[in-house]
Amino acid sequence: MYSSTFSIDLVGMLVISLMIFPYFFFKIRYLVPFPVKSNLKLVDYYILLTLLTYLVIGGYQQYFWTKNNKIKKEVIMPKTFIDNFCSKDSNWVYIYNFIYYLIFGLIIISLKSYKHFAILILGALGLLSGLSIIWFFFPNIVDYRIKTNNYFLKKTQIIDENKNNAAPSAHVVFAVYAYYILRKVIGEFPALLIPILISISCLKTTQHVFIDIVSGIIYTIIFYNLILKKLNPSVF
Repeated sequence: MYSSTFSIDLVGMLVISLMIFPYFFFKIRYLVPFPVKSNLKLVDYYILLTLLTYLVIGGYQQYFWTKNNKIKKEVIMPKTFIDNFCSKDSNWVYIYNFIYYLIFGLIIISLKSYKHFAILILGALGLLSGLSIIWFFFPNIVDYRIKTNNYFLKKTQIIDENKNNAAPSAHVVFAVYAYYILRKVIGEFPALLIPILISISCLKTTQHVFIDIVSGIIYTIIFYNLILKKLNPSVF
């Protein structure tokens, strides 16, 4: 996400994605099991996904800020038998990154209005702010990350340095958040697959250990049900 690592190839993929996916999501929005009644048009999908892209990039600077700003030296998150049992596979980066960010876009099919979009974004920023407080006061890292020849995983490891932010896993937090948002649109089981697949990808790529995943799930359940649902029950 920094200018030195957010290279031209990633920018190119981003531009192509913004040309294709708004149209794709607009077409499938009425094909899901529980379509949302909305007056949003195709041009709105292009506008909203463009806004979402810049909001994600901008919001994640808070994540990167805590990499180098923390109250004490980071600790190594302990492994469990599940971490040792799970085989490592750099190809899961395509789930860890590409499918993960595609899910951000998929949330657009749940939107009823621009206000609805704004509230969901504020919820996501609230989750990220809470995570940043945890990472600032309890900085933590994983023991190691696999050496790989996979171009995209190497790029991920360069951008997302192992300096902090292992637990709770932000990937898992936002995957669970997406589950809550999409379960009444695409169905319970398909929505549940989102955090399951993202969690497995975290382990397979060694970006996280099992404790990071569990803490991410618990954090989101508590934050969503005790804060977001209380503040705006009509949306959450």
